[in-house]
Amino acid sequence: MLTFFRVNDPYRIPLIFGLLLIVRLPFFFGDSFLTLPELNWMLVGENLAEGDRLYTQLWDNIGPFSALIYRLVDLVFSRSQVAYVILAAILITYQCFIFNDFLLTKKAYHENTYVPALVYALLTCLSFDFYTLSPVLLSLTWVLLALRNIFYRIESQSRDVRILSTGIFIGLAVLCYLPSIIYLLSSLLAYLFFANLSFRRFFLLLYGFALPLLIAFTYFYMIEAATEFTQQYLLSFRTIERSPYVGDWRLLIVGMVPLAFLLVSLYQLGQYRRYTNQQGKLQRIMGMKIIAALATLLLVRQLAPYHLLYLVPPIAFFITHFLLIIRRILIAELVTVGLAFLLIFNGYTLLFNFFSLQQVTHTTNLMVQPTDYDGLVKGKKIVMLSKHLSVYRTAQLATPYLNWSLAERQLTNLDDFKNVSFVFAAFQSDMPELIIDESGLMDRIFERIPTIRTSYQKLPGQPVYQKVGE
Repeated sequence: MLTFFRVNDPYRIPLIFGLLLIVRLPFFFGDSFLTLPELNWMLVGENLAEGDRLYTQLWDNIGPFSALIYRLVDLVFSRSQVAYVILAAILITYQCFIFNDFLLTKKAYHENTYVPALVYALLTCLSFDFYTLSPVLLSLTWVLLALRNIFYRIESQSRDVRILSTGIFIGLAVLCYLPSIIYLLSSLLAYLFFANLSFRRFFLLLYGFALPLLIAFTYFYMIEAATEFTQQYLLSFRTIERSPYVGDWRLLIVGMVPLAFLLVSLYQLGQYRRYTNQQGKLQRIMGMKIIAALATLLLVRQLAPYHLLYLVPPIAFFITHFLLIIRRILIAELVTVGLAFLLIFNGYTLLFNFFSLQQVTHTTNLMVQPTDYDGLVKGKKIVMLSKHLSVYRTAQLATPYLNWSLAERQLTNLDDFKNVSFVFAAFQSDMPELIIDESGLMDRIFERIPTIRTSYQKLPGQPVYQKVGE
């Protein structure tokens, strides 16, 4: 395997795409692997495709660029998990190409090779939620493009346009996924420490970063949603409570395989030490990117294994160094095959719950589970007044209340006339066929808005209100 990718041949990239599809085959023959974040993204795309406006008619803390992508996916493929998996494989293949290309161009290794692309692809098999089209994966493309510009700047005096585009790429990454704002700081430090960034170019980088955000803000201002964009997305660190799917220490268990290989790689690099000055700089920059990737985890509201995707490029960089400095070809091949087996097996172990690893890591919290309401809600427009999204698997979302952390703040504060007015308008414009009131808030809503009460009847023995006449 290692020898095959060790040559400088770009035609290895399509084979990587084939490898990614083969690893993801279980998703093509079953529909029992849907995750809650994935269902959330599908609901965003579905509602936006129907004409809802983000942040006003659909409440969620998703990035506007990611929401636009999900809208386009829904317009073409509807609610299809297979489409998400295939598009993710295509995007990862493109990322492998970008990653390998700038490492080749900047002579990051002593030989020209496509091993970095192979290791990158293998690392994206670490967990089953790496397989889908997440906002983290979308933003990672822009982060890689920004990293490529930084690498170009290290060797030579690059033009101003490359500094500007670095800022734009990071700004676009932030519009996909907000915690990627950490990469603005890490990029600034990389430029300052390794490229002697001038004061003028420092502001050029900041201008490039601000430009996509200003365009997005202007758009939402024009549709009278600037306040909602600010509160639900830009300030989501404050407005959304931290409720991880998988805790920090359990996330460490999920990532044990790449962590072990990373530590071995760093040790071997320290022993080898026969690198050019430029290669040493690139290694230190990648070390900074590991710190930046870990820092993003502090900003995540709903922590899950797929948030480790930011660690893929720097870890792939160092593991490639380790594989290439192994002198004996047979040992290098065995290590590479072992790495591939362990990473793919780790993803399958989590997916199929071998050795009860889902219970150990709590990744069961990620999965969409059957509910008592599945038969009742199938094919209907509903609203679930709680954080349990699983009920939407066979139903559609009515009203803007997708993100419960945002919805709860309004629905529990009906002494404010603005909130009452918004709730009334939300129900009138998109009347749900069923209201599942697991939070016990409907009595208060009916009390404040009696006109809604007349449209619903409570089903006996269930916290469910059905629209009269349905």
